This record gives sequence, structure tokens and C-alpha cells, in this order.
Amino acid sequence: MFDETDVFYRGVALQEKHDYAAAIVSFDEAIRLNPKYIEAYYSRGNVYEAKGQHDVAIENYNEVLRFSPNEPVAYYNRGVAHGKMGDFDQAIADYGEAIGLDPEYAKAYFNRGHVFFRRGELDQARVDYDATIENDPKDADAYVARGLVHAIKNDLDTAIADYDEALKLDPQHAKAHGNRGNAFEKKGDFETAIAEYGEVIRIKPKDAKAFSNRAVIYLKMEQLDDAVTDYTEAIRLNPKSIRFYCARATAYSKRRQPDKAIADYDEAIRLEPKSVEAHVGRGAVRAAQGHREAAMEDFSHAIELDPQCSKAYYRRGLINGSDGHLDRAIEDYTKVTELNPDDPNAYGHRGVVYTRKGQLPAALNDFNEATRIDPDYGQAYYNRGLVYLAAGNLEQALDDLTNTIRVDPKNIRAYQSRAIAYQKMGENTKAAKDMATAKQLEVARKQ
Repeated sequence: MFDETDVFYRGVALQEKHDYAAAIVSFDEAIRLNPKYIEAYYSRGNVYEAKGQHDVAIENYNEVLRFSPNEPVAYYNRGVAHGKMGDFDQAIADYGEAIGLDPEYAKAYFNRGHVFFRRGELDQARVDYDATIENDPKDADAYVARGLVHAIKNDLDTAIADYDEALKLDPQHAKAHGNRGNAFEKKGDFETAIAEYGEVIRIKPKDAKAFSNRAVIYLKMEQLDDAVTDYTEAIRLNPKSIRFYCARATAYSKRRQPDKAIADYDEAIRLEPKSVEAHVGRGAVRAAQGHREAAMEDFSHAIELDPQCSKAYYRRGLINGSDGHLDRAIEDYTKVTELNPDDPNAYGHRGVVYTRKGQLPAALNDFNEATRIDPDYGQAYYNRGLVYLAAGNLEQALDDLTNTIRVDPKNIRAYQSRAIAYQKMGENTKAAKDMATAKQLEVARKQ
């Protein structure tokens, strides 16, 4: 004759074999035999949690607490379930109860820190990660989590120090290597970042994200073949990632392989017809190929999908402007300035369109705004300098053309235009010097 203990342990054995349905039957029976069997409620709750039935798991943990209200693990487990259901307030409350009953409960601090992190409350998350480390100094995950908080706050050196501590505890900690790579990437140390992503790949050869992260660095370094290789491997590991196809398309485009780029964008759109990124990217490649109507269709469709996509308006504005549809171009650039007021290019290009329409005060306002946002926006200085030159404001023209040369010392047209300004001011020696420099640059360019 079996008693409730025998039935319970049979359920535990089934649970360990992941035979959850049979385990639940055993726990049900144990609870029928003993309605106050706390361990059975615990285990049944854990099984329902493993099955993703968080609400039923919570009901079981409630029963544990009804019979034994000072069980910190029950509060902890219930907090986990509430967190997975997105009830962050209740999760925080449950972890708080667990910590109140056991002030050294490191996992409760850690999980509560995660909830605070997910809510964007980074300072409170860091406090909980500190407490986790204080109570369990060998928890590598806690160092990694705290490092991520520091990284988000742009305290990269402190973040790296935490990742280093995690790797001392666990040299095979893939996430520590990956996050360390992210931090060095932000610091501009691309070689170290590549090495770290390589470590992630060594530890987890099927980690598509690691290949993608390394490809991003290769793309920044203009190592396009390496970038394509890594994106290709990322796609092999995760062939349904729209982001990977779009990223490889960017690499193909930079490698002057527009047909392959478009093929990748096509595949991204096949996987997700509403992908704004893919439509904008494909439109950009089509525009570069001279397929303007097809490009316009992509940009306009992207805007239909996402009326807040400033990139689509900007690129459509470029085509409208070059096709002579000046009012439409102004409308597109104006929309960009509304969506992204800190985009200097929208002001710069709209200024050019206003110049072509003869609306010089509006053009000057836009060039002023462009250079305010980006003091190294050479083309805006140049275009404003031409407006001043045409208007006879020679001193202002000279300043702008000099700024253009400061930003772009090989800008032939800037030297030529500044030579004209000097000539009109009667400074013929300086004018001749600028013209000579322009000719030297032309010769060097042809070589």
C-alpha cells in the first residue's frame, strides 16, 4: 500500500525525466492523500512553471504559503512566475518578501535586479546586483548583469572590470565575452572586440548573434569579405533572421555587388513583407543603380508601413530633388526634420532645394541649422558659402569656404570658389595660391 510520500517521490522521479503529465498525476494523488502536503504543492507548481503555465504554478505556490507563510523559496518561485507573466510589481513584491525572510538570499536579489532592469530602473537594478555579489561573490552572472548596467550608462571601463571578474570566475562565460566585446566596440577598440566575439564563437559555435556582432565590426573596418563571411554563417544558423539578410545586403552593397544586395533584401521581404528596413535598403540600392521608379516605390511603401520612418522620407527626398520635383523634396525633408530634428543632412539638402528655388533666406536658415547640429558638416558650409558669394557677402563666403577646406582639405571646388572670393576682394596672390592647390588636387586625383 503506497502512502502520500511514496506517490510524491514517484512524481519527483517522473519530473526529473520531464514526464510532466505523469508527474502532475502523482502530485495530485499525493495532495489528495494529504491536502497539506507542502512539498507536493511546491513540486506541482514547479512542473506547471516548466510547462509555461505560470498562473497555475502561482496557485500552487499560494497553497504553500497558505500552509507555511514563512517560506522564502515559495515567494521566490512565485516571483519568478509573476515576472514571466509580465506582472513586474508583484514579482518585485514577492522577491522583497523572500529577502525579508532571508536577507542573504542572493538569487532573490539577482532576480529582482533583473525585473528592475527590464523596467529601466537601472540604479535600483545595480543595487540588487551589488547585494547579489555581496552575498554570493562567486556568481559570475551577477557581475555580467551589473556590467551591462554600467555599459548602458556608458561607464565602459567599470563594465569591462565587471566582465573581467566574471571571466575570472568562469573563463567560458560566453555572455561575459560577448558583452565585453560590445564594450570594446563602443570604445573603438575593434581588434579586442573581434577577439571577444571570436571567444563567444569558440564556446558556442552555433551562436548566430556572435557571428553577426563580429560582422558588424568587420563592416565598420571595411573588411567586407570577412563581414560577408560572418553574415553568411549567421544566416546559415538562423535562416529566418530578416536583420541578418539586411545586414549582409549592406555589405554586398559596399562591395559593389548590388544584385546580391537586392537578392538579400528580396529574401528579407519574402520572410517579412512589412519589413521597413528591407524596403528602405532595397530602395537605396535601386536608386544607386539608377532604377529610380522602383526605388520610389520602395520608399513610398516603407512610409505606408511606417509613417514615422525618417530614412524613407529622406531618401525619397533625394530622388524628388534630383528629378526636379522641388516642392515634393521640400515636403519630404521637412517631414524628416519633424521626425528627427537633429538630422543635419535633412536641413542641408533642403537648403540646396531652397537655393534652387531662389528662396535664399530659407536656404541660409537651413544651412545655419545644419552647421549648428554638425559643426563639421563641410558640404553645408560650402553650399552656404556659395549663397554668400552669389550675394556679394564676401567675408561670410570666405569664412564658410575656409571651414569647408578645414573639414575636407581635398575639396577642389572649395579652393576654386574661395579663389573667386579672394579675387573679388582684390587678394590676387591668395586667389592664385588656391587655384594652384585646386589644380594640384585635380592632377593627384587623376593619378
